[in-house]
Amino acid sequence: MSATIDYGVDLGTTNSSIASISGTGTEIIANREGSLQTPSAVWIDKRGTLYVGRVAREHHVEDEENTAVEFKLHMGEEWKMRFSKSGREMSPEALSAEILKSLRTDVHNFRRELLDSIVITVPAAFDVPQSMATNRAAELAGFRQCLLLQEPVAAALAYGFQSAGANGFQLVYDFGGGTFDAAILGLKEGTISVVNHKGDNYLGGKNIDWDIVETLLVPFLKSQYALEDFDRSHREWRGAFAKLKAHAEDAKIQVSRTRKPQEIFIENLCSDANGTEVELLFTLTPE
Repeated sequence: MSATIDYGVDLGTTNSSIASISGTGTEIIANREGSLQTPSAVWIDKRGTLYVGRVAREHHVEDEENTAVEFKLHMGEEWKMRFSKSGREMSPEALSAEILKSLRTDVHNFRRELLDSIVITVPAAFDVPQSMATNRAAELAGFRQCLLLQEPVAAALAYGFQSAGANGFQLVYDFGGGTFDAAILGLKEGTISVVNHKGDNYLGGKNIDWDIVETLLVPFLKSQYALEDFDRSHREWRGAFAKLKAHAEDAKIQVSRTRKPQEIFIENLCSDANGTEVELLFTLTPE
């Protein structure tokens, strides 16, 4: 007798969520803060204590060297994040496992269920090393069984493409926090298959954030302060650029939702070459 797996995870570059089948629909499980999304971020403080989610993401602004974000982009690579204060090193799958553990704990807290099987969606562009790394992350998180489902197929299932009654092809695209996927799906007699796909594992919303920072905010600041070498490739400015990116992302989301201008205000961003305290007040418009 085969068992069903009732929980699925969107293990995202920026945010992650876990959902379950509820009747004919799905229910996203809220985390302990009541949010339906958990930021894919890990922070380790000087005591070696590890934090996941919103708290970790907030510390990225002030403590970038001890906060891991966007590690999904390195899945399947020989890459490690070194947390300078604790000296600890973690691979992308180990970091992803912490996100999965957090989501698993949310289910236990909310429904008193201890999950041992899960479905995780992955970009269609993920190759074998990346998929294997995702499976290792699930194993490290304590899952006995993990099935991978390509994100465009998951989207097609969620939108009921298989019940449309007509055979043919559908184009599904996913512009995520760090990856872009486009897939051609074939539908035949209720069965969905990926006919072809193309993607860029290094293209997503974070690139829009950096464009806002580098094409709008930085030139604006340079016109007002002595910041000739103000560039995110310079180590001394890492903290300032972490703040700029975080504020740019928040403003981008608000402008996209409301289609109205949004103020970006940052006090004490840094000091310029003359020792003047740098302050940013910039209006981001839909245009």
